[in-house]
Amino acid sequence: MGIASQVVAALPRAAGCAGNRERVRTGAQRQNLAVQNPQIEWVRRAQQGDLAAFEQLFQQHQRGVYNLVYQMVRSDADASDLTQEVFLRAWKALPRLEAPEAFVSWLYRIATNRTRNWIRDHSRVRTESLDQPFGGDDDEGSTREIADVSSDPAGAVQTQATREVVRSAVQTLSPDHQAVVTLHHLEGLSVEEIAQVMRCSVGTVKSRLSRARDHLRRKLAAYVEG
Repeated sequence: MGIASQVVAALPRAAGCAGNRERVRTGAQRQNLAVQNPQIEWVRRAQQGDLAAFEQLFQQHQRGVYNLVYQMVRSDADASDLTQEVFLRAWKALPRLEAPEAFVSWLYRIATNRTRNWIRDHSRVRTESLDQPFGGDDDEGSTREIADVSSDPAGAVQTQATREVVRSAVQTLSPDHQAVVTLHHLEGLSVEEIAQVMRCSVGTVKSRLSRARDHLRRKLAAYVEG
């Protein structure tokens, strides 16, 4: 059974009451709405209990959510379980989403928050905080230098073995820095969209990206330069 089927199977009560709340539409009306903005219409229908519409959303976004989670937990099984949990949480919370057009950033926020909590609970990999200043408490105002990086260090990676080294290096980032790197470089979200997902300022996103790139460059210097 695929993840989509498991999500649907896990919500039998919602399926039973969906028909009572959703107004019947003709085929022409459904097609017209889908042409105008299919995702917003799917969100609105899913908010009314339409599991078929929610499965459309799942099919469209499950890859992106899985990729985000996998880059942070580095386990197929855990990423699959967390992806399913993210969509289950999204289904339950969907009626409270006030702006259907904000669905994507809202969904990634659920995924990011759940995965960060999972990582903190398991604490399997030591991460480095890139927001903390160098030195001890006496070194006020001393911060890490942010390199002027024009490209992602992973761009120079050619072999699968080195890709694994890059992924291992990404794991040493804090959950917040892992999230911004994955959302920006793998999922293609803009810094503005990531700011919505992370509920922080655009400046904070840019700073985290710069610090993460600098950290990865130092970790991967031997592979990038050699």
